[in-house]
Amino acid sequence: MPPTIRFLDVFEAQTALMTLLADKGFPVPQIVPNLRGDVMSLETLRKNDNGDCSENIVRLLTYLPGTVYHNVPMTFPLAYDAGVFLGKVQEALKDFSHPSLHRPDYAWNLTGLTSLDKYLHCLHDDRPVKEKIRKIVQTFGEKVLSRIDELPQGVVHGDFTDMNVLVEEESTHPGKYRICGLLDFGDVVVNPHVFDLAIALMHVMSVVTDPIAFGGHFLAGFESIRALTPAEWDVLYYCVIARASQSYVLGHYTASIHPQNTEYLMVTAGSVWKFIDMWWGTPKEEIYKQWRDVKAFIQNQLA
Repeated sequence: MPPTIRFLDVFEAQTALMTLLADKGFPVPQIVPNLRGDVMSLETLRKNDNGDCSENIVRLLTYLPGTVYHNVPMTFPLAYDAGVFLGKVQEALKDFSHPSLHRPDYAWNLTGLTSLDKYLHCLHDDRPVKEKIRKIVQTFGEKVLSRIDELPQGVVHGDFTDMNVLVEEESTHPGKYRICGLLDFGDVVVNPHVFDLAIALMHVMSVVTDPIAFGGHFLAGFESIRALTPAEWDVLYYCVIARASQSYVLGHYTASIHPQNTEYLMVTAGSVWKFIDMWWGTPKEEIYKQWRDVKAFIQNQLA
């Protein structure tokens, strides 16, 4: 079966998910039916001037105004609001299911992190980096994948990052931003919910100067909607570093095969190694203590 045909079911699932969120009031792109009334179609399009053609899935989405979170000043209140937003998205999706979203072979699925080794060649001869990545992957398998059945699961966005969250400036408070949209549903997958949280945390923390504090505010916002289970809390540290390693390696790999997109692809991978060094070198309980302190501070402020 051609790859494009296989992806039709995944696109159908993405469409159903976006429609559900839109119906529940979330600011997400909406599907515009074509002239035949279909939400997507399979079209043969020319790839280049040589006349080569390929089959492509085509659909039209509405435009969402706003600025990506990455391009505005990072603040603690906005990190908290982003955590709240992710928590609400997870709650909205808790009863959603689709068979096509079980994607064990998808490269960005954290459940398949142990396959990351086959992409390490893109790091060339950087042996210390490769060894650290391998150790992180091994630890993730031992600490997380070995107990994955203990972790609540469901359909998750899978890429809740500072490049996929839209914000807008409040007209009455210049310099203050609020979340106004969520983009890119290409990574939706059935996963432990804590993986979704870890992805979001890593991408927020890797671009700020005080990552643990920012992560604490994001986590406090998330837990104001849904508290983590003891098992989720226990594995979160390892899930964050696993995503950082995945982002670093796959970012370099994708840039190596699509060099024309290197600038975009390396937005995260370019900064994440410093974060990996910091996180892997900081004891888990030290990070968790800071997060508990942030949560207590916020709760006192809201009391």
